[in-house]
Amino acid sequence: MALSMSGCGDAVATDGGNSCRVEVRVVNNRFFKLALRARDGHAALEASIDAAVRTRIRRGAVQVTLEVDGPLTMAQRRLDLAQLGAYLDDLERFCSQRDVPVPQAVDGLLGLPGILVEHWPSGGSIEALWPLVSRALSQALDGVDAMRRREGEAMARDMLACCDEIRGLASGIAARASDLLEEHRVRLRERVSRAVAGLGVTVGEADVAREIALLADRSDIAEELVRLESHLRQFSRLLADESPGRQLDFLTQELAREANTIGSKSADVGVAHAVVEIKTRVERVRELVQNVE
Repeated sequence: MALSMSGCGDAVATDGGNSCRVEVRVVNNRFFKLALRARDGHAALEASIDAAVRTRIRRGAVQVTLEVDGPLTMAQRRLDLAQLGAYLDDLERFCSQRDVPVPQAVDGLLGLPGILVEHWPSGGSIEALWPLVSRALSQALDGVDAMRRREGEAMARDMLACCDEIRGLASGIAARASDLLEEHRVRLRERVSRAVAGLGVTVGEADVAREIALLADRSDIAEELVRLESHLRQFSRLLADESPGRQLDFLTQELAREANTIGSKSADVGVAHAVVEIKTRVERVRELVQNVE
């Protein structure tokens, strides 16, 4: 069944003193786009996370939030002794030039830029963390898949119901079209008779038949109704796939095109009303399709 592009899931995995929490959120988008929210030291995992997510999600804007704690990920803060020494040398020169005592404490210098430096774990430590992150990510994606599948099933039911309604309206138009030519013939005969009354002019049945034939050719909607039914069948079949969003979007455009053509070819009020109802349901389907992967 078709999957929704919207969903979220989160999971926590632990290993010894390290713990990892992953949250995945997906919203609809024409293409696949991933954004990772994590500490600077974990940016090296983005390529691996991207590859893992792509195996489960084909389209959508994906936001992955990564929180990792433990010995492997804790940044170490160290004093930059060379920078501190440079500050002290500058301070001593300043004091000697102005004949002021040199401060005997350095705690006031510790807040200066470049003194306290954070050293993140090495690349090897980050790589060693990947199995833990991968496990949490996989569990979070399981939650996303479950939500997307439930929403996809609900949307599929709604779209299939709309397709059934469109099919019923199209059947009514087809039934109506078979009676239109006879009604047109009767009305044309009446209008011609009134127009030539008292003029001594006779209009033969052949003339009326010729005009009716021209009208039938201009207003023939049989081909459009056949294509409409074909699109509806394809639509129903595609809903059984997991990622038919692009194909469904194309079929929705074609359904709207056929409805517009039927409306432009027919001057009958009943057919026009049915076309409006069809276009209303096609628009409903189009809105749902925008969230199908």
